[in-house]
Amino acid sequence: MEKVELFLIPDITFSDPPKFREYLVENYNPAQVDHDLTIIVGITKYGKIDFSNALQSFGFTIVRNLGSVCHVKFDFDGGILECYVTHDTDTGVVIFYTNYRKTKKKEIPKIREFLGSDANTYYLFFKPLLMKEIAEELMDRYENLEITAFTARRLPNSRFESQIRPKYERTISYWGGDGREALQELEYQYGVLPSKFVVDIPETIKFKVDDEGIFTFAGGDLNILFEILEKAVNESRKTMKAYNGSSFKVLPVKTARRSFKIPSSTPVSIKLQEIIEFHDMKEFKTKLSKEYTIVDFIAKEGSLFLSSDVISKSGFQFRIKADESHIRMFPDGEMIFSEFMKFYKFILQLIDPRAELIV
Repeated sequence: MEKVELFLIPDITFSDPPKFREYLVENYNPAQVDHDLTIIVGITKYGKIDFSNALQSFGFTIVRNLGSVCHVKFDFDGGILECYVTHDTDTGVVIFYTNYRKTKKKEIPKIREFLGSDANTYYLFFKPLLMKEIAEELMDRYENLEITAFTARRLPNSRFESQIRPKYERTISYWGGDGREALQELEYQYGVLPSKFVVDIPETIKFKVDDEGIFTFAGGDLNILFEILEKAVNESRKTMKAYNGSSFKVLPVKTARRSFKIPSSTPVSIKLQEIIEFHDMKEFKTKLSKEYTIVDFIAKEGSLFLSSDVISKSGFQFRIKADESHIRMFPDGEMIFSEFMKFYKFILQLIDPRAELIV
């Protein structure tokens, strides 16, 4: 495999992640490096030391510490991956920067694998409506903006307006010089929301963004990309607050004759914008069963009440309770951060793209 040299950062100290981004805006030159700059965003519940330990336990080696920036590498069969990592302990956001070449089958190897395999980390996905908002803000701001490729999706029976066959699930991949117009037309006609798109603003910037927290920067004003990144950082504040609000405790109870313990669980609550009705239950159960094992699924008509024990593929068990407009996730033990993120992603992608965490 061809050897890739990581873009050079001198031995200086950065006080916080935003300072590193400011440095890149002023100094990063894509003409001097191999391949495009790839930025991968994750979120973690680790503190600074524990996150560093987790990276090293996974197999990353620390090359240099540059204050709030860590230069790391990973030796594997395909070669050596090098990248810079920042960790914002206030929001939990971790960001990997590298110009290591992507392959056709996977994004940057090992980074996504780390984010997906550690119980206390996950990649920071963008909500479908946030992707739509980003695209619309860019088009309003830059009249000469071109979208040269995009992927857009629609949930089955989504309430998001669609003029043509609204009950169908669909994914549309598009390449062309009129992607800006096509995206707007397809959103209106087929009710799809963008999950990734490539933006070219002539003489300004060219980049790609997708809803799994991956940015690819080809050249131009990097500050524009970091403005979009800031939206993800702001979204993560709510995510971490909702997670931190959940809990599981075993409470001691004592009576005159005996002592025993009662489990007590504080849920994560997700507010739905697309109301669930009783006739939706069969489809909801079908979707849930594709991702989880379902035990004791109960749904009652009238003022809708749904209850079920749920077991993830990794064996994590929790209970869900729902009414027409809320789904609550009750852990049966300590809430595992990655499992919380996966369930929230499941709701956004397969149940309601407008869903919001309650904090």
